[in-house]
Amino acid sequence: MHSRSIKVLLVSSSSGSAGGGESYLYHLAVGLSRLGHRVQTICSTAPEMDKLAEKLATIGEVRRIQYINTYQRPTRCIGAALDLAQQLRLRRIFQDCRPDVLHINQQVAEDGLDLILAARNAGIPFLSTIHIARSAKELHARFGRLRDAVAREVLRSTNATHITVAERAKHELTTRFPFLDSNRVRVVPNGVFFPDSNAATRDGARTRWGVVPGDLVLGSVGRLEAQKAPIFALKIVAALKRRGFPVRYVWIGDGAMRTAFQECAQQFDIADFVHVDGWRDDVSLCLQALDVFLMPSNFEGMPLALLEAMAAGVCCCASDVDGMAEVIEDGLSGYLCARGSLDSWCRQIEPLLVNPALRGAIGSSAKRVAGERFGVERMAKDTVKVYAAVTSKSPQARTLFNSIS
Repeated sequence: MHSRSIKVLLVSSSSGSAGGGESYLYHLAVGLSRLGHRVQTICSTAPEMDKLAEKLATIGEVRRIQYINTYQRPTRCIGAALDLAQQLRLRRIFQDCRPDVLHINQQVAEDGLDLILAARNAGIPFLSTIHIARSAKELHARFGRLRDAVAREVLRSTNATHITVAERAKHELTTRFPFLDSNRVRVVPNGVFFPDSNAATRDGARTRWGVVPGDLVLGSVGRLEAQKAPIFALKIVAALKRRGFPVRYVWIGDGAMRTAFQECAQQFDIADFVHVDGWRDDVSLCLQALDVFLMPSNFEGMPLALLEAMAAGVCCCASDVDGMAEVIEDGLSGYLCARGSLDSWCRQIEPLLVNPALRGAIGSSAKRVAGERFGVERMAKDTVKVYAAVTSKSPQARTLFNSIS
């Protein structure tokens, strides 16, 4: 416990409770609390934020406000940047909370620009975390060029510091926005919890999934959306089944593509071996029931699901994209596969299916790496260092941060 603590106001862009980008706030709040700091959180009153708000309330005060999320707006960040009334209301709320530092959580650079503008106008030391640095144009979003231009101008005008969760994301962000020099974009990898081994949970999950003796269980965690490539995951499973491997596949999560996912499982003639488990509160324990974790995403920041699978000691195969290449040392703590290449994925997975000792060795290495690099307290300590840099221009804040360093 530090002799003096800081008061941190975490502000959610309120895009939902289930995704890793928002769950990041809970992990960070726990880490900061364990270090002795005081945490307050702001998130919207939208029902989809209820679960996250309930979890955050176990750490510190949670303030729910009426807030129009960027992705609820037809014009996305354009409308957020022009909503002066919401920005004024947010500014007053931020000032009323009287934090030492204000930390905004952005999924992408255009998310929560109204929060960024309100924080600047509140006169409080602030920063943001940007999980995915790719542009709206690159993601083929509607009005992508214009949205990118608006994000660029807001970030330029606010002159803020930003955290990315991976070096590759920092490179993408500073390439997109040359006015963000390396001192204003700091890398702090995500952190996760480490579950105790629980055989009963493993057996219960496998029973729920319909697993029978001899089955090998592949699984993924996340939103059923195109980013996560769930249909490609089914292609992998279908290819392995055709080659005679006794695999089952479990998707832990839900989303807009659930119906399409289940229809494709029928078309690929593997529906009897595919189970959608929905969102669960015991994901870290369920992961222990997998034999191999798959993450074939098209793009990512540094996904909590991958780190959680590694922390659970599961052998992981992931697309060689973005921050995942900074988590997995290929062939030692997991495997990196070419995005969208069925041959690459099957070539990596097949030896794991026939060699349980190899799965165990890779899973043990993954757990060790996760313990050394990706704990929530390590993430919180590194984040507090960024807070100190952000507040260095304020004599009062500098004295406070010097006292806890």
